[in-house]
Amino acid sequence: MSNGCDATPGVRAAVTALPEQLLSPPYELRTEMNWIDFSGTANPLGTPPSFIRAMQAALAAGELNYSPDREAHTLRSVLARQHGLPVESFLVGSTVGDMVRAVAQTYQPCTVGVAVPGPVEYALAAGNAGHRVVEITSPAGFVMPDPAAAARHGVSFDAAVLANPGYPTSRLLPLPTLLAYLDACIWVVVDERSIELTLGGESMVGLVKEHRNLVVVRSLCEPYAMPGIPISYCGAHPDTIAQIARFYDSSGVPMFAEVLGELALAEREHLERTREFLDSEIPWMQCMLSLVPGIDIFPAEANYVMCAFDHGPDLDLGVASTEELAARLQLAGFLIRKLQGTPGLTNGKYFCVAVRTREDNEKLIAALREIIAGC
Repeated sequence: MSNGCDATPGVRAAVTALPEQLLSPPYELRTEMNWIDFSGTANPLGTPPSFIRAMQAALAAGELNYSPDREAHTLRSVLARQHGLPVESFLVGSTVGDMVRAVAQTYQPCTVGVAVPGPVEYALAAGNAGHRVVEITSPAGFVMPDPAAAARHGVSFDAAVLANPGYPTSRLLPLPTLLAYLDACIWVVVDERSIELTLGGESMVGLVKEHRNLVVVRSLCEPYAMPGIPISYCGAHPDTIAQIARFYDSSGVPMFAEVLGELALAEREHLERTREFLDSEIPWMQCMLSLVPGIDIFPAEANYVMCAFDHGPDLDLGVASTEELAARLQLAGFLIRKLQGTPGLTNGKYFCVAVRTREDNEKLIAALREIIAGC
């Protein structure tokens, strides 16, 4: 997966090529725009009002004048109650990539399999920690293959970085598949940042009691719709967390991890309402997208749908490529996530659409029909 350049002496090769990054416009522009953002995967019901009030109160009280609690005592105690695990089973940090990197740097260099299609941060975290990275490619339908199936395709590894659900595939990780990885690997990381935003998906964090080689990474950003305030954490056996903590620089723990700690447990009803909404909205979104000419969808089990735009020779459509479709949608006030350059996807026809409120989703479907089919 190396994509380096040796032109500058002393600079090492990059672990992998970075896909095109969808850059958010500056704050002063965002406040004047009316774009509807379907490129993110945060909770479509938004941030709980209690979170916003708590953050406003903390800022007004001068909390920015103090360094954060690098041990995140409040949040870790809440997580312990929520998951029924010891406080020592949790390590708090900022982004999911930060947490995956914390795990990867703990272990001796080995061959790490990363699930693809998937975020480039998996390969970066493992490769930059000195591991050799190989891709575990999903077959048609993008259901995660077990280690034996990967071996039959010539892919072998000592450790793995997986996701539940996967992004952008929107598929949940079957429990038997994870158990097979735990039997075959020295260590396994499972990214569960969006597990609360799925069709009946269950967290694997309870397995850490019996499996010391399992680390589950979760986040407050997706379920509580606050990607601008990264708060993530590792859940693992206390002995495993103690090993990771020896190598982890906890300076990235944000101040709001303290402020929102208790609220993360109190606002579980917000997540229950979200699940009830998504139980009907995810299937509706898949159905409506599949009815748009030229768009093929892949089965979705989370609050985003991976699609492919195929301008076949027999179709008279208003756009000829995903690139053109994304540009036309942006002009119409909608942002979608192009997947060109995403590890595991070989051409530029793929894109991902988040599931938002019904009103927003209807607007996007109408715009797609107008742009593609002129109706």
